[in-house]
Amino acid sequence: MADPNEDASVGGDDPGADAGSGAAAISEEEVSALLEKNTTDTAVPFDLSARRISRTRLPMLEFICRSFAGRASTSLSALLTREAGLQFEDLQSVTAGERQAALPEPAAVAVVSLRPLPGTAVLTIEPGLLLMLLDAFFGGSGREASDAAAVVAPAAQRFFTLLVKTLASDVTAAWAPIAQIEMDLVKQESNARFVQMGEPADRLIAARFTVTLGASQGRLEWMLPEQLLQPVIEALASEGGKPAERPKLAWAPVLAAGLQLAEVEARAILAEAQISLGELVRLTPGDIIPISPPQQVTLLAGNVPLYRGKFGISQGRNALKIISRGAP
Repeated sequence: MADPNEDASVGGDDPGADAGSGAAAISEEEVSALLEKNTTDTAVPFDLSARRISRTRLPMLEFICRSFAGRASTSLSALLTREAGLQFEDLQSVTAGERQAALPEPAAVAVVSLRPLPGTAVLTIEPGLLLMLLDAFFGGSGREASDAAAVVAPAAQRFFTLLVKTLASDVTAAWAPIAQIEMDLVKQESNARFVQMGEPADRLIAARFTVTLGASQGRLEWMLPEQLLQPVIEALASEGGKPAERPKLAWAPVLAAGLQLAEVEARAILAEAQISLGELVRLTPGDIIPISPPQQVTLLAGNVPLYRGKFGISQGRNALKIISRGAP
């Protein structure tokens, strides 16, 4: 006959047995690890209302570059008095650090402002191409230079200045569908280490062009920081240039009514006298400066003459009778 105490010890209905089995499956250290907060995971806020625009999908910037290439080809041909071409290649998104590291030594770099856009842009041209254009400018065949280090010579730097200023009007005309841009040369650099394109991780839009002169070619690039393009980024990302104008409110009647109620301080100079500085410093209390009675008086709002009038008395108060409008 079985011992009843033995049956009770192996039965499946004892809750204490389940608890002991669970404890054996997961230790207290493992439970603590599961409940412990992971402090390395941090939430990153995301603005759902922000418009994410691809850096390289800027249709109007491509349009500007193609327009600049066509105009610059004409200007460059006129400058060299021979046929030269400028062809737009593509747009690339690069970091300032990697682009600056790729500049040759010595380099031909121009830092320019594109007012009213913030900051500066960078125009780079291959040293060999600059020397080739210089040779053509002075009547040569436009042959490639044997020593690229000649790009630091004063003649090459002066020609680079002339080239940048020649292209300024083409930049303004190409940007006209987006904004009224005025390009000014800030400085030129031949040492890549002195070129400031921003922080190494800052993004730049690189617009690449190929310059053709006879059978020779070279590269010219524009470096446009994203911060510089930010005020017009939506227009550059659109298909038609400037974004659609917001509907204009009927503010004109409200503004006109408000102007009618605006208070303006009016004043009239009754007389003026002219004396020398010596007479002025010798004046003492009681001295009299003779003046002539005014025939007509000008009524002013600030320094703007409004009416001509005649001074008099009306109902016991000083008054001005309006005779004509405007200055005498």
